Order: sequence, then structure tokens, then C-alpha cells
Amino acid sequence: KVTIRGPVGEVEKAKRQLLQLAEEKQVNNFTAELHAKPEYHKFLIGRGGANIRRVRDRTGARIIFPSPDDTEQELITIVGKEEAVRQAQRELESLVKNLDDVVEDSMEVDVRHHRHFVCRRGQVLRELAEEYGGLAVSFPRTGSNSQKVTLKGAKDCVEAAKKRIQEIIEDLESQVSVEVAIPQRYHRAIMGPKGCRIQHITREHEVQIKFPEREDSAAGQEALPQENGEVISDAEFVPRKCDIIIISGRAEKCEPAKAALLALVPITEDVEVSYELHRYIIGQKGSGIRKMMEEYEVNIWVPQPEKQLDVIKVTGLAANVERAKLGLLERVKELQAEQEDRALRSFKVTMSVDPKFHPKIIGRKGAVISQIRKDHNVSIQFPDKGDEQQDLIVISGYEQNVEEARQAIQQLVAELQEMVSQDVHLDSRTHARIIGARGKAIRKLMEEFKVDIRFPQPGSDEPDKVTVTGLPDTVDAAIDHLLNLEEEYLLSVTETETLAAYMKPPSRYGGGGGAGGVDDNSGGPAKGFVVRDAPWNAAGNKAPDMSSAEDFPTFGTGVAPKQTSAWGPKKF
Repeated sequence: KVTIRGPVGEVEKAKRQLLQLAEEKQVNNFTAELHAKPEYHKFLIGRGGANIRRVRDRTGARIIFPSPDDTEQELITIVGKEEAVRQAQRELESLVKNLDDVVEDSMEVDVRHHRHFVCRRGQVLRELAEEYGGLAVSFPRTGSNSQKVTLKGAKDCVEAAKKRIQEIIEDLESQVSVEVAIPQRYHRAIMGPKGCRIQHITREHEVQIKFPEREDSAAGQEALPQENGEVISDAEFVPRKCDIIIISGRAEKCEPAKAALLALVPITEDVEVSYELHRYIIGQKGSGIRKMMEEYEVNIWVPQPEKQLDVIKVTGLAANVERAKLGLLERVKELQAEQEDRALRSFKVTMSVDPKFHPKIIGRKGAVISQIRKDHNVSIQFPDKGDEQQDLIVISGYEQNVEEARQAIQQLVAELQEMVSQDVHLDSRTHARIIGARGKAIRKLMEEFKVDIRFPQPGSDEPDKVTVTGLPDTVDAAIDHLLNLEEEYLLSVTETETLAAYMKPPSRYGGGGGAGGVDDNSGGPAKGFVVRDAPWNAAGNKAPDMSSAEDFPTFGTGVAPKQTSAWGPKKF
């Protein structure tokens, strides 16, 4: 049930259209079914669908055959208007009835053509059976010299099969054989992987191609090197039996097949390339040439360097060789452009600079010279220690960049020549404070005053000497600042040392405590604390005898304690 809502007029109009569509659908969707053996289906359809198309054009009905996945393989469905469906059904039933009437017939086929039908495990006979409703075709036994061929099946199928066999025989009788001489070392390349190239030619041109038996000598030739080795020339090629490939088929189809076969023969072409570029084309460990061979599917032969030949040989299929040539020439253009660029970048200028300025030009850890190299994209070489001319600096790169770098160095040298070096003596105890942790303070000071400050090395004869280098005004300002820092830090150092002297513990051998005593008599350090001018040290006095009972009666002599054993008191 379909409900339509809207204005009365529009609802009536929509209702009429829906009913009309439903009626047309019902009329055009009349269905009928027909059963036929699956082996009849191909014959009913016909070659290229000719039979079924003829029925459909006459009746206007659609005929649907079962797909391989359908359970009902015998069911044929006819869809359309009832009258058209009935007519198509009658025609198909007539065809099926004729197919059910099995007849047996025979025809004569020349013995020399029998092999074509039964070879390849009867491939042609299987195709005939599939195309003509399961038709059975029987050829006489080999060696019987009989020409009689028996066909058994539906009458229409038998007649159609006889016509087809006759067409095949006419093709075979009109066939010619064309010989193509190709060196056997190329046969494997022509066949392609699993013979795919030859199969493509046989299908496309409807011919047969037979390759000769291999010979050991030919097999050996096939293994000869094709890359960076001796190239085998075909200029003096003399065909042998093992080089002849035979193409069989109609004359008008053999020639295109021959052309297609020859197109698969590898060719060798020379490409003119300067030997100076060969090593760049080969690449590191042959990577460049391997990449090109894989990309274009060719072999590339580069002569040995000592031969100095301006040629590279490319071997492969004609189309691939052409692509490889274009790729090789493009690579040559790139290399030539790189050579020109290298020539431009090899421009050199030598300038003389006093060696005393070299460290300043180089800078700390090469910072200054690295910046010049980076800014102007040049290479700058300073003389080695053993060179005779220690003042020569070599700049190389593009001419304009070299000139700019030379001017930058000259400007730097001019600034250095205006600089002066002045020594100032700063108490060595303040150096560490002035330098700061990891040189942070001194670097900041040098950046602020645009000067270079050098402190003496440890163990120097002049530990207080500090050298300041820069423009005169900046040097004076930097020295004044350093002297102020020295004065400030020296007060702190003095206070620290004084405090440390008071906080220092008394010396073990010093006299009188404090900072340690000195023996006035000997002039050397006193041994321990000494009591002077004691009563017992007076003339005529001596120290009392502690064991005397007269002097110390209360002490008594006492009894000496027994000596105890280390193992404890004795029991007995």
C-alpha cells in the first residue's frame, strides 16, 4: 500500500503515473524458465555471442544464463514482455531439441594435419567440444594413415564443427614457415621470464614459434660478460643451425610476428662520452652505473681507464637502449655542468699577511676564520709550520666570493695593524677573580672594550704581567678598568689572608702559641712548650725526688703491683 498526500489534482496525477509504471513493470518483467544441459550453453550463445544476440534482436527479450556459482546450472531465464518471452522460449527450445538429437558424421582430414588437432594434449579438440555443445571428435590412431575423422553430437553442433575444422585446415594449408636468424646467445633474452614475450607474440599474431636446440658453444657464448668486458660484435655473424628460429602461420601474419621477434633482439649502440666523465658515471663502487642498468633494463659497458676511449656501449632492447641513451646523455650534461662549476670554484688568490696576525685572523678556536669562510663560501688555507713562506694565505672559491673574502681579511689586517699591545702588572693573586669562572668575566670584559687580554702562563718569570691588545683608546680604557678591579680585589685578598692567619691553628713545634714561637737561643723553632725561670731551675736547686720518703712522707713506698698475664690472673 502506497499513501500519497498533497493537493487533490497533484495526488491524482501522481497516482496515475505510479499505476502506469507498475503496469509497465509488470508487463516488462514477465519471466519464463528453460532447462538445457550446461554443455549446450556455449553453442546456444555462439561464438562471440552471435546466436544469443540474434534471438534477442528478433524478440527483444533478455536471456540470462547461469553463472558458475549458481546451483542450477541448467536453468536459463528469459525476461521481458510476455509475447517476446514466449517467442524467445520457442526458439531456444527448438535449438535445444536439435542439440538433443545426437547424430554421427565423418569428414576427411589430411594425415599431415592430424598432429595439429591432437598435440598439446588435444587442446584444439577440447576447444571444439566446449564451443559446440560437448561435441566428440575422434581422429584415427597414429600410423594408420587413415584420413577419416568422426564427429558425434547434436546435428547443428556437428555441422558447425565440420565448418570450423575445415577453416582450421585451410589455415594450416595456407601456412608458411619463416626463418629468423638470431644469435643463440640472445634467445633467452627474447623468450623473457618463463617465455612470456614469445607467448605474447604467438597470441597476438596467431603464429607458432619454434626455437632450435641449444649447443654447448652457444651456451658458453651466452655467459660472456656484457659489462666492462669485451663486446661481441654481430657484424660478422654467420648463422648456424642453433641460431635459426622458425615462425609458422599465415604469410600475412608471419611477417609482423618476425618484426616483433626482431624487436626483442638486444642491440648495442655507442654513446660518445668523454673518458674523463667515465668514473663519475660509474659512481662509487659502481653504484651509478648499476642504477642506470636497473632503471633502463640494459647492459652498459664502460672501457678500461687506461684505454682512454670516449665511448660507452649500451646493449638491450631497442626501446630500452633509446631510453638509456637519453638518460646517459642527460647525466653527461649534469656532469659537465658540475665540471664547469668546479672550474669556477677553483679560482685562487694568494695574499701576504704578516704571520703575527695569523692567530688573530683565525680567532679563538677558529671562530673568526670560520665565519669568513661561511659568509663568503670560500676555502682559506694558512701555511703549515714547515713551509718556507709563512706569510702566504691561499683563498679559493668563486672569483667574486674570493675577492670579497680577500677584502674582509685585508680589512681585518688593517684593523690589527692599528692595534697596540700594552703590558700592565696586576697582582697575580687577583688574576683568578678577574678571569672569573671558566673565563666568563674576562670574555665579557674583552667584548665590552673590544680588546684581547692575555694572562701569563703558570710558572712564568713575570707572573704579574698581563698583555692588553687593541686600539689605543680601548686599550687605555681596558687597563684602567683592570687596575680598578685589581685594587678592589686586592683589598679583599688582603683581608682574607689576614683573617686566615688569625684563624690558623698553633704550630705543633711553635713556641708560646699564637702564630708559633721561635727559640731565641737557637734561632730555630722551639721543641714544645718550655717553662723558664722555675724555682727548681735556679742555681743550686734540683728537682725533688718523688720516691723519697723524707721529701714526700705521705706517699710511702707502697707495694709494687703484681704483673698480670695477658691471659688473665692465675688460679693458683
